[in-house]
Amino acid sequence: MKKFLISLLLMLPLALSAEAQQKIGIVNTAVIMEALPDVKAATTKIQDLAKQYDAEIKRMQDEMKTKLEAYQKEEATMTEVIKKRRQQELQEMEARTQNSYQMMQEEIQKEQEKLMAPIRTKVTTAISKVCEAQGCAYIFESGTLLATGSTALDLTQAVKDALGIKATSAATTSTTKPAPKK
Repeated sequence: MKKFLISLLLMLPLALSAEAQQKIGIVNTAVIMEALPDVKAATTKIQDLAKQYDAEIKRMQDEMKTKLEAYQKEEATMTEVIKKRRQQELQEMEARTQNSYQMMQEEIQKEQEKLMAPIRTKVTTAISKVCEAQGCAYIFESGTLLATGSTALDLTQAVKDALGIKATSAATTSTTKPAPKK
C-alpha cells in the first residue's frame, strides 16, 4: 500500500503538468453568426414570411371586426335563432384566427430551423477545425462564461477567417488574447 501511495505521489506532478499544458479556447458564436451573410439572408426570408403571415392574420381580424360591428348594429332586430347563429359564426371565426396564428408561428419556427441548421453546422465545423489547428483541448462559448483566465485563446476571429468573413472594425466582446496565427 505504501508503494502504491508513493508511486501515485510521483505520478501526480506528471498528470498535473500534462493538464496544465492543455490550451483552452473561447469563441463568441453570436458575433460570428451576426457577421455571416447566410444568417442575414435567412433572417430576411424569415422576416418576409412573418410579414406575410401577419398580413393574413390582420385580414382575418379585420373581417371578424367588420362582422362583429354588423352584428352589433343589427342585433336589436334579429330573432333569437339568427342571433345564436351569428354568435356561433363569430366564435368560429375567432377560433380559426387563433388557430391560424398558432399554425403560422409554428411554420415560422420550422422555416427558421430549416434555414439556420446548415449555418449552425457550418459554424460548428469551422470551430472544430480552428480548435484542432490551434491545439485547443476545450472550447467554451464566451457569452456564457463568468470570467476567463488570461491564458484562454479567443478564437472568434480565427473562426470568422475560416468561414471567409472579412474582419470588421468592431472588436469582439471578449477581453482575452486572440489566438496566434499558425
